[in-house]
Amino acid sequence: MNRRGYTLIEVLMALVILGILAVPLGYTIHAGLDGSARARREDKALGFVREEWSRVRAIVVDSLRDTLLEPEAGWRLERDVFDSSDRALAGLSPLQKSSTSRPPVEIAVCAMTRKADVWDTVRCFHWMRPRIKEAP
Repeated sequence: MNRRGYTLIEVLMALVILGILAVPLGYTIHAGLDGSARARREDKALGFVREEWSRVRAIVVDSLRDTLLEPEAGWRLERDVFDSSDRALAGLSPLQKSSTSRPPVEIAVCAMTRKADVWDTVRCFHWMRPRIKEAP
Protein backbone atom coordinates (compact mmCIF):
# COMPACT_ATOMS: atom_id res chain seq x y z
CA MET A 1 0.00 0.00 0.00
CA ASN A 2 1.44 3.35 -1.05
CA ARG A 3 0.40 6.41 1.04
CA ARG A 4 0.82 9.83 -0.52
CA GLY A 5 -0.52 12.13 2.24
CA TYR A 6 -2.41 12.46 5.48
CA THR A 7 -6.02 11.54 5.93
CA LEU A 8 -8.57 14.11 7.00
CA ILE A 9 -8.81 12.54 10.47
CA GLU A 10 -5.03 12.79 10.99
CA VAL A 11 -5.06 16.47 10.01
CA LEU A 12 -8.01 17.20 12.32
CA MET A 13 -6.34 15.40 15.25
CA ALA A 14 -3.14 17.39 14.71
CA LEU A 15 -5.15 20.64 14.68
CA VAL A 16 -6.98 19.65 17.91
CA ILE A 17 -3.69 18.85 19.67
CA LEU A 18 -2.16 22.11 18.41
CA GLY A 19 -5.22 24.04 19.62
CA ILE A 20 -5.04 22.44 23.06
CA LEU A 21 -1.35 23.34 23.38
CA ALA A 22 -1.82 26.88 22.05
CA VAL A 23 -4.09 27.97 24.94
CA PRO A 24 -1.52 27.55 27.77
CA LEU A 25 1.24 28.85 25.53
CA GLY A 26 -0.77 31.99 24.78
CA TYR A 27 -1.55 32.45 28.47
CA THR A 28 2.14 32.09 29.36
CA ILE A 29 3.17 34.67 26.77
CA HIS A 30 0.44 37.07 27.95
CA ALA A 31 1.40 36.65 31.62
CA GLY A 32 5.08 37.22 30.79
CA LEU A 33 4.35 40.42 28.89
CA ASP A 34 2.04 41.66 31.65
CA GLY A 35 4.66 40.94 34.32
CA SER A 36 7.31 42.71 32.28
CA ALA A 37 5.13 45.82 31.89
CA ARG A 38 4.37 45.80 35.64
CA ALA A 39 8.09 45.53 36.44
CA ARG A 40 8.87 48.50 34.16
CA ARG A 41 6.14 50.55 35.91
CA GLU A 42 7.48 49.62 39.34
CA ASP A 43 11.04 50.48 38.29
CA LYS A 44 9.97 53.87 36.96
CA ALA A 45 7.98 54.57 40.16
CA LEU A 46 11.02 53.65 42.26
CA GLY A 47 13.16 56.06 40.23
CA PHE A 48 10.70 58.91 40.77
CA VAL A 49 10.53 58.24 44.51
CA ARG A 50 14.33 58.13 44.79
CA GLU A 51 14.54 61.52 43.07
CA GLU A 52 11.92 62.88 45.46
CA TRP A 53 13.83 61.47 48.45
CA SER A 54 16.94 63.34 47.26
CA ARG A 55 14.90 66.57 47.04
CA VAL A 56 13.37 66.02 50.49
CA ARG A 57 16.78 65.49 52.07
CA ALA A 58 17.90 68.87 50.72
CA ILE A 59 14.92 70.75 52.20
CA VAL A 60 14.91 72.05 55.78
CA VAL A 61 12.59 69.78 57.77
CA ASP A 62 10.27 72.55 58.95
CA SER A 63 9.86 73.73 55.34
CA LEU A 64 8.49 70.39 54.09
CA ARG A 65 4.91 70.56 52.88
CA ASP A 66 2.42 68.29 51.17
CA THR A 67 3.18 68.44 47.46
CA LEU A 68 1.75 67.13 44.22
CA LEU A 69 4.29 66.72 41.41
CA GLU A 70 3.99 65.52 37.82
CA PRO A 71 7.52 64.40 36.87
CA GLU A 72 6.42 63.01 33.51
CA ALA A 73 3.26 62.83 31.42
CA GLY A 74 0.92 60.22 32.88
CA TRP A 75 2.75 60.10 36.24
CA ARG A 76 2.06 61.82 39.54
CA LEU A 77 3.99 61.96 42.81
CA GLU A 78 2.12 62.84 45.96
CA ARG A 79 4.14 63.80 49.04
CA ASP A 80 2.39 63.83 52.42
CA VAL A 81 4.18 65.28 55.44
CA PHE A 82 2.97 64.44 58.95
CA ASP A 83 4.04 65.94 62.22
CA SER A 84 2.75 65.27 65.74
CA SER A 85 -0.39 67.39 65.35
CA ASP A 86 -1.29 65.59 62.09
CA ARG A 87 -0.96 62.24 63.87
CA ALA A 88 -3.32 63.40 66.62
CA LEU A 89 -5.91 64.62 64.08
CA ALA A 90 -5.70 61.27 62.27
CA GLY A 91 -6.28 59.41 65.52
CA LEU A 92 -2.80 57.87 65.54
CA SER A 93 -0.73 57.42 68.66
CA PRO A 94 1.87 60.12 69.32
CA LEU A 95 5.53 59.40 68.66
CA GLN A 96 7.93 58.93 71.55
CA LYS A 97 9.55 62.22 72.45
CA SER A 98 13.26 62.25 72.93
CA SER A 99 14.93 64.59 75.41
CA THR A 100 17.49 65.61 72.78
CA SER A 101 15.26 66.37 69.82
CA ARG A 102 11.74 67.15 68.70
CA PRO A 103 9.61 64.35 67.20
CA PRO A 104 10.62 63.38 63.65
CA VAL A 105 8.62 64.33 60.61
CA GLU A 106 6.94 61.46 58.80
CA ILE A 107 7.03 61.61 55.01
CA ALA A 108 5.03 59.45 52.61
CA VAL A 109 5.52 59.58 48.84
CA CYS A 110 3.24 57.72 46.45
CA ALA A 111 3.98 57.29 42.75
CA MET A 112 0.82 57.00 40.67
CA THR A 113 0.06 56.45 37.01
CA ARG A 114 -3.11 57.27 35.12
CA LYS A 115 -5.47 54.45 34.18
CA ALA A 116 -8.37 55.83 32.19
CA ASP A 117 -9.71 58.70 34.36
CA VAL A 118 -8.33 57.37 37.65
CA TRP A 119 -4.87 57.59 39.25
CA ASP A 120 -3.59 54.11 40.12
CA THR A 121 -1.04 53.93 42.94
CA VAL A 122 2.03 51.98 41.81
CA ARG A 123 4.26 52.32 44.88
CA CYS A 124 4.16 54.15 48.21
CA PHE A 125 7.16 54.71 50.44
CA HIS A 126 7.18 55.99 54.00
CA TRP A 127 10.10 57.22 56.05
CA MET A 128 10.85 59.44 59.02
CA ARG A 129 13.11 62.44 58.94
CA PRO A 130 14.63 63.51 62.28
CA ARG A 131 14.53 67.08 63.51
CA ILE A 132 17.72 68.27 65.08
CA LYS A 133 17.21 70.20 68.30
CA GLU A 134 18.47 73.72 67.90
CA ALA A 135 21.06 74.99 70.34
CA PRO A 136 19.58 77.30 73.04
